[in-house]
Amino acid sequence: MRQKRLLVLIALINIAYFADAQGQNYTECLVKTSSKWGAPCDKCENYKDGYKRDFSGTYQVELKNSCSELIEVKVAMQEKNGQWRTFPLKAIAPNEHLNAFACTGTGKYMYWVRRVNDTEIVIPTDQEIITEYRNR
Repeated sequence: MRQKRLLVLIALINIAYFADAQGQNYTECLVKTSSKWGAPCDKCENYKDGYKRDFSGTYQVELKNSCSELIEVKVAMQEKNGQWRTFPLKAIAPNEHLNAFACTGTGKYMYWVRRVNDTEIVIPTDQEIITEYRNR
């Protein structure tokens, strides 16, 4: 009888563990650790006075995976012209950081998060982001 109770208890613990894992919202795993305006960005090539690089409009954000599982993240940063600069889907390990930027940013950004290889959560394509969120 004790063995039966122990097996039932172990089964219930396993069910509770897996039910919680299925119900986790992975969006909460991604947290903003910093953002900055006007910092140099190697990928931005805005110039003033014809030859001097101008970073005054750059907006950069740093995001971190605060969970203990590997997640996949897609980020989009809005430029002043209303276009969204999209970044490829990237797998981020626990405590790893991701940097994204807009060369002439508005300060707006969006992201989509899912557990690695979770095909039930659909991440939009670059084209879907560009057309769906234009001028928002």
